[in-house]
Amino acid sequence: SASLFLSGSLIVNDVSTRSLEGVDVDSAIDPFQMSFSSEELPFLKTDHKLIASGVRSVTFLRFKVYGVGIYISAKDEPKLVRIIQEFLKEHPVTSLKSLLADKQISQQVVDKISQQVPYAVRITPIRNTDFGHMKDGLTKSILANPMTQVHREEISKGVEQLRNVFQGFKGLVPKNKTMWVVSDTKSMTLYNTIKDIQKMGEIQEPLILRVLLVSYLSNLQPLSESLRQNFASYAST
Repeated sequence: SASLFLSGSLIVNDVSTRSLEGVDVDSAIDPFQMSFSSEELPFLKTDHKLIASGVRSVTFLRFKVYGVGIYISAKDEPKLVRIIQEFLKEHPVTSLKSLLADKQISQQVVDKISQQVPYAVRITPIRNTDFGHMKDGLTKSILANPMTQVHREEISKGVEQLRNVFQGFKGLVPKNKTMWVVSDTKSMTLYNTIKDIQKMGEIQEPLILRVLLVSYLSNLQPLSESLRQNFASYAST
């Protein structure tokens, strides 16, 4: 197929996982839509498309926790392409695949993307859970990222803001009910969709949105290897 950089269009996901309904992430949850309009999800403000999907598993217990998808605004795709091209120019002997497999370089690439490209993370539980577990999962994921060691003060402040967002929310989050984490590159807003779309609150510390995307899409201790590989395929297509 045509190169991403030549064609200017990005092909999402492996054909085997795609259907008319969307991307089959796991049989326990609905397929992930390839795109959302701002009419469907007003908090997205512009039309968004899926650039990567996968499953987050807890290794030591060997079970799947949630399906995860990363969406960006269709109009921001050229910006994302430009960022990756810049890194390829800086590392001319490196193929795109090995660039995104390199722990340090992939961290830099994704960190730069997070600061310039707004994104939305779709988190859809594969089994029934509750707000407490979702809060703990996000908190631990952020604290486990090596970037945390360098920016302890900001991360500590951001994690406190994250915990505050969850404070007013107790009880069950049924499987297949999505939580959204939406970044505008400066702050992050959380929404849940248990009944209607409900805004949960905001995290003003920008480092949190950087660490979160790096944890999902870079090869620096990725939270979901299937998601990371899917992003690499998307960028390389």
